[in-house]
Amino acid sequence: MITVKRCATLVLALLAAYVVMPLAPATAASSCGGTSDSVLTGSTGPGFVGVSGECSVHTTDIPGAGGLPVVVIDCGYATATDDHTYWNKACGPTGFPCPAIPDNPTPHQFITTAALTDPPVPIAQWCAGVNTPMPSATALRDEVIRLLRPPAIGVSPDTGTGLVNLKTLYWVDTATTVNLGRSALIGFPVQLRVNYDRTEFDFGDGSSDILQPTPGTPYDPAHDCGRCTAEFGHTYAEPGNVTVTAHTYWQAQYRIAAGPWTTMPGTVTARQPATTTLAIVEARSVLVGR
Repeated sequence: MITVKRCATLVLALLAAYVVMPLAPATAASSCGGTSDSVLTGSTGPGFVGVSGECSVHTTDIPGAGGLPVVVIDCGYATATDDHTYWNKACGPTGFPCPAIPDNPTPHQFITTAALTDPPVPIAQWCAGVNTPMPSATALRDEVIRLLRPPAIGVSPDTGTGLVNLKTLYWVDTATTVNLGRSALIGFPVQLRVNYDRTEFDFGDGSSDILQPTPGTPYDPAHDCGRCTAEFGHTYAEPGNVTVTAHTYWQAQYRIAAGPWTTMPGTVTARQPATTTLAIVEARSVLVGR
């Protein structure tokens, strides 16, 4: 829990899905490392940080070390003599350079850390007025969905036709784990990946089924399964054209820098499902002479 004995006079960096709002200009009355009785104390599991002055600690909705929140610390700014009058010592012994912005020659500096330790290990650091946001969990989830592509539906027979009363085999053409690369949302590396959860099939004739826990196995004519009773598929009772729809669901994970993979709550799916169209026909008996 983070407690504040006196409200900070500085405007906090507002963390949203895509924007970090710049702070108000710093003034001589805004101090971070002074000896006043204005004290902010942070404690969130592993480690402890005591902060003297009027800088602030802000928790996010993203899990960090041990599932506790990732934390953003307002570091203030370091002076030329590094006397810590305006520098939050919880951010380390010295500051990092921030370019001046309009109406603010000394913009505040920020660090993002997975846990409050002494000193904290930065995941990222940035300056007020620079568009380098810390995304929310919702923003990361939306980025995963944006990057997802629906895996193609595998079908056998692969001729575009199926037979009445004979099982048509289905699977989805994907690995069980798919790396989505690094998020383009933010200015420090967040890697994204998804792990297969299930695929919900609509067979186009009013029937449906769920393929889990794997994406299924492509049919191999060299190892014919006969009637294929153990394989995933569907037996159509009537002829006609059908459109098969497959919604594949994944468990999404992210990793900040070289940290551990963290699983996001719930499942995600691509914005559009995969589809394929088949003609279901009846097999005709043909008499042949001896």
